[in-house]
Amino acid sequence: MSRFDLVLDFETMGQYSVTCPIVDCSVIVFDWDRFCENPYTFEELLDSVTYFKVSVADQVKNYGYVVEKGTIQFWESLPSNVLSKIKPKKTDLSLEDFAKQFLSFLSKSPKISYWWSRSNTFDPVILERVMVDTSNQHLYKEYLKYWRVRDTRTFIDAKFDFTTKNGFIPLSDENWWKQNFEEHNSQHDVVADVLRLQAIHRAENGKDMI
Repeated sequence: MSRFDLVLDFETMGQYSVTCPIVDCSVIVFDWDRFCENPYTFEELLDSVTYFKVSVADQVKNYGYVVEKGTIQFWESLPSNVLSKIKPKKTDLSLEDFAKQFLSFLSKSPKISYWWSRSNTFDPVILERVMVDTSNQHLYKEYLKYWRVRDTRTFIDAKFDFTTKNGFIPLSDENWWKQNFEEHNSQHDVVADVLRLQAIHRAENGKDMI
């Protein structure tokens, strides 16, 4: 029987998880049991990402979330292809619509065994806050149990005895990765962590990195 896990990542306009507005959110569900015999590729995973772009203006106006000046400066320092992803669009979701669509995604997904983020003091806190502020906290907890959340940074660090970067390149072709992977792109970030989990699992089972 397959085990399905979930990885999510928020990009935000701040570092304070209690008040920062969401720019976007990417989420992916993957089958852990595929890692050894039918490994995922970057392209396949990227096609499987569900992406939500959220209105910062709605969050500031209707929920009192706070845009941090330092974060604006940070985003403005990034390449144009990354910066373009965070610019406001007419199609941006209200926070309420984001919560509804996220819950709809969970309801249609396989039962989640574990859900992962890069920091359990950030992304899960933001998700909890959003669900509370939109009166959906009881619904989302039916799908994502709080005791099932896991931190990819800690997992990776522990596997390498804290001797390597937890953002290691998870493919054998490092040049391809450097040319194609986009930092601070939430879609790429969730794909990267699935591939890192896969690379570790394959190594532990005597399989080469793809």
